[in-house]
Amino acid sequence: MHERLRSLFVTVTSGGGSARQMMVSGAALMLFSSVSAAQVISGKITDAESGQPLSGARVSTGTGAQGAIARADGTYRLPASAGTHVIRVSYIGYSPIIDTVVVTGEGASRDYRMTKGGVTLDATVVTGTRADSRTVLNAPVPVDVLTSAEIKQTGAVETSQILQLLAPSFNFPRPTIADGTDHIRPSTLRGLGPDQVLVLVNGKRRHTSALVNVNGTIGRGSTGVDLNAIPASSIDRIEILRDGAAAQYGSDAIAGVINVILKSDATTDLGVQIGSSYTTLDSLPSKYGDRLTDGDVATVDASTGMNFRGGGFLHITGQYANRGSTNRSLPDRRANPYLPASDPRNQDPELNSRLVFRQGDPHVNDIGFVLNGELPTFANGSQVYGFGGASHREGQGAGNWRQPKNVNNVRSIYPDGFLPLINSTIDDYSGTLGIRGELANWKYDLSGVYGHNSFDFDITNTVNPTLGAASPREFYAGKLKFGQAIANLDFVRAFPLSAFASPLSVGVGGEFRRESYGIGAGEPNSYLDGGVKVLDDNATSPRGSQPVPGSQVFAGFRPSDAGDHNRTNVAGYVDLEANILKNLLLGIAGRAENYSDFGSTTTGKASARYEFYPGYALRGAVATGFRAPSLGQSFFSATATNLLNNVLVENRTFPVESDVAKALGATPLKAEKSVNASLGLAVSPVSNLSFTADYYHITIDDRIVLSGNFVNLGPFLASKGFTGITAARFFTNAIDTRTAGVDIVARYAADFGAYGVSRFTGGYNHTKTRVTRIAATPPPLAAQQAVLFDRVERGRLEVGQPHDNISLTLDHTLKRFDAALHLNKFGEVQFRQSITDPSLDETFGAKWITDVNVSYRVLRQLRLTVGSNNLFDIYPDRQVKAGGANNSGIFPYNGISPFGFNGRFIYAKARYTLDR
Repeated sequence: MHERLRSLFVTVTSGGGSARQMMVSGAALMLFSSVSAAQVISGKITDAESGQPLSGARVSTGTGAQGAIARADGTYRLPASAGTHVIRVSYIGYSPIIDTVVVTGEGASRDYRMTKGGVTLDATVVTGTRADSRTVLNAPVPVDVLTSAEIKQTGAVETSQILQLLAPSFNFPRPTIADGTDHIRPSTLRGLGPDQVLVLVNGKRRHTSALVNVNGTIGRGSTGVDLNAIPASSIDRIEILRDGAAAQYGSDAIAGVINVILKSDATTDLGVQIGSSYTTLDSLPSKYGDRLTDGDVATVDASTGMNFRGGGFLHITGQYANRGSTNRSLPDRRANPYLPASDPRNQDPELNSRLVFRQGDPHVNDIGFVLNGELPTFANGSQVYGFGGASHREGQGAGNWRQPKNVNNVRSIYPDGFLPLINSTIDDYSGTLGIRGELANWKYDLSGVYGHNSFDFDITNTVNPTLGAASPREFYAGKLKFGQAIANLDFVRAFPLSAFASPLSVGVGGEFRRESYGIGAGEPNSYLDGGVKVLDDNATSPRGSQPVPGSQVFAGFRPSDAGDHNRTNVAGYVDLEANILKNLLLGIAGRAENYSDFGSTTTGKASARYEFYPGYALRGAVATGFRAPSLGQSFFSATATNLLNNVLVENRTFPVESDVAKALGATPLKAEKSVNASLGLAVSPVSNLSFTADYYHITIDDRIVLSGNFVNLGPFLASKGFTGITAARFFTNAIDTRTAGVDIVARYAADFGAYGVSRFTGGYNHTKTRVTRIAATPPPLAAQQAVLFDRVERGRLEVGQPHDNISLTLDHTLKRFDAALHLNKFGEVQFRQSITDPSLDETFGAKWITDVNVSYRVLRQLRLTVGSNNLFDIYPDRQVKAGGANNSGIFPYNGISPFGFNGRFIYAKARYTLDR
């Protein structure tokens, strides 16, 4: 075995690269160090009735100093010294088991069969601590655990939507007609930005997407992680740390941390789900009817796993999903200018109505694979592990319908108008390889991670009107790409101190990260001005007028936009945690980072938990944090050309370091700085009831936003030597914000004996964000009467997301049946569409959404489920003010809605599981 591993390391290091060589050489040194073999207690934990493995069950010594979590196949490995140990096994909804195990020099083996009974609700967590695993209730900061059973009950196939349904502090709106943002939709935690929450997979930093959200949606100006690139079927559980954690994990962890734990079981599993929207949409003409069936969803997932002798496992998951588009637009009843006014079709709006727009979800084809594994433990106690995945997504979203009379239509190509389409090709892949073990009483973890995301734009059913009748109908408009490489080395050791009630856990480590970002230009016809003027006298602009150059709906990236950029950063941290008294836990963490592009930053965190009475504890934390400006925010460049009052306006997004941006007063971006304070109560008076309530207060200085659009700049920029530019925008550290709120979570379980087991989870989130400072508009722009950060952008931050969300779940298990009822209340939101006219603001009220499903275990291995999301077919309030967002009544709903506007969704699924 050692010779094979030596050969493997030689092969890997031969690829070159000093950082890689150092990392692998260090791994080899630790792997072959002479360390005595560790004793372990190993076995499997299963449900006593069904025999199914209990993933997530916690096994610990009687003191709780050592702990292990059962993998998805129920197996566990608990390090233990030779001697007699009292073992406690616990899992949500099951009666705990207390056992005495004698460990010899060869370790010990013990399997446990747990009996259902609503007697414990305290799930184990690994996020937010480097000490031995803690639980939801004894952690010093709030952590949510979304179990595999809860994930399967939602009926959702998108990871982001699953999170929204189960976590009240998570928001996932459904923007539409927003270019690339239709295809990678932003999500938020505690009302902050998509880029202010850190995403981990198996505890390792996940790369972000390449897309910069620049349209008028929640998350404008941000770049977040594409959570939907992680197949939901590959997830064992999700842990959400709702607290600032930059001092522990680095940049982005201002709102908190989402840690996705992948499956690691030794089962073969096959699932199939089909579903569709069955809804009623009022105001459709009688010729269309008011009952709609669309958004067909079909998913197939398969996974298999195996355990190795001597420990270790391999689990592979594959998932394919096809989601049809939805459309909730209403017919266009506007008069047709190419018909005589006396024509009956112009006299009767009902006859003239045409369903030509598309407002709703894009069509998506998505395939993904995930691998998660560990090699058997070596004689010295070290273990090689790895995980990774790849996904390929093809999507199609629509833009706005171009009427026949539109100045940007070529009537010889589209005599009746056209609906331009944005086709996306999104490739995402990542891989992690590491080794962990014990060296001189220090637990170590050395790993390397690489992740990549790319987004290609293909525009079809479109035209470049400046090419006239010779224009193609489809164009390649360019590419965005992002890559991230990370090397981590972490050490953890517990030091027994007589002055403390528990050993002092000391964590130290370092990280090296390299990020790259690039823009690829589109084909020339996608952005060039071909010189052809308006050809049709009947157009709204007369013959000879200037149409907008470039492919309609999305003009291609120009060579001047294209480029590749990168940066590096080096970080080191210290993390201390101990019970200084039996009922008082204290934690201190500090982190220093240096970025090659904007310099250094230092953050710190202090946390505490005080159990003033058995089952009743106060907890809280104070932390400073930061978020480095993303490379997309620093270097994104694009051109959008618009026609305003028959004047061609070229609207450019300029990198802050460009000469044009500097002339307008832009300054280099700096890191956002935050202070996060929380105070909470965790109560568990009996084993089947738990309650937590946590208040949080987050201030962020120098928050990075995308400015408003500055127009009429032609003369000013020409005086500075920049011609042909009349409008511009750029990223800026323009504002400070304050976010405050409360999270409440309650869990209760009851065992009714022969009548089954019920489990209840309730969650409430209250969040408000206020802009406390807006930077002064730079003098060059102030002279043009421009506003750096307008009321529309302020509205997205302050009132664009719900202030109050409620999530209630009740599920009941009775022999082979399982039924679940899930209620979500999404609070009201407000949309501002004018920077000057408040009368056009619209408020959309709070709504209750009901989800239900029923499952029946036909055989031990086969389970059938039917269910409905949004059972009562609830829609958001309609937008009615004619400021443009409702497009003359054609768009009845606004994409700001936190639960979308697709209506009722009905599904059926089957799952076959074979336990090895």
